[in-house]
Amino acid sequence: MSSRVPDEERRFSAVYKIVTLGEAAVGKTSLVNKYVTGKFQRDYHRTLGIDISTYDAQIDDHLFKLLIWDLAGQDIFRDLRTRYCQGASGGILVFDLTRPQTIETIPKWVEAFREAVGPDPLLILLGNKADLDKQRKISPAQGDTAAKELGLFQYKETSAKTGQEVTTAFNTLAKMMYRHHTSRRGPP
Repeated sequence: MSSRVPDEERRFSAVYKIVTLGEAAVGKTSLVNKYVTGKFQRDYHRTLGIDISTYDAQIDDHLFKLLIWDLAGQDIFRDLRTRYCQGASGGILVFDLTRPQTIETIPKWVEAFREAVGPDPLLILLGNKADLDKQRKISPAQGDTAAKELGLFQYKETSAKTGQEVTTAFNTLAKMMYRHHTSRRGPP
């Protein structure tokens, strides 16, 4: 469970940079907004370059400061992505369950992230817009297969509109990053 903590009580277990990656209009910004504010905006506003959000998440016995970098999906920002990914502790790859071409480009996003962060990044894959069941074109099995073939940690189906699995996805990544970093160098 994730919740806000008053400023005077904050003692962070860790601070992590998370990057969201995927094609334009797959719902990256909507997922971040749902996680950070609990709200869904119907109006689509294209991300230009980057949008950075912060969130203090209480997960189990740990308080994490998450710096969430929402990267634009348009090709004109391709050259900036490697620089924006540098220093990330983990990433969330997003595709649209109603648009098959968006899952087909996930390997290029994985490659871009690995190029910036290293060969063994902590990544999860999200199939977004699960609330649009009648327009769905990608099955849960296809998403799961894609995640396994690319060596990603996990696959989840989300809906920024309903909140389905949104908090779980971000919190899972935060826990995964914490375990990874503490196992490599001991508790902070």
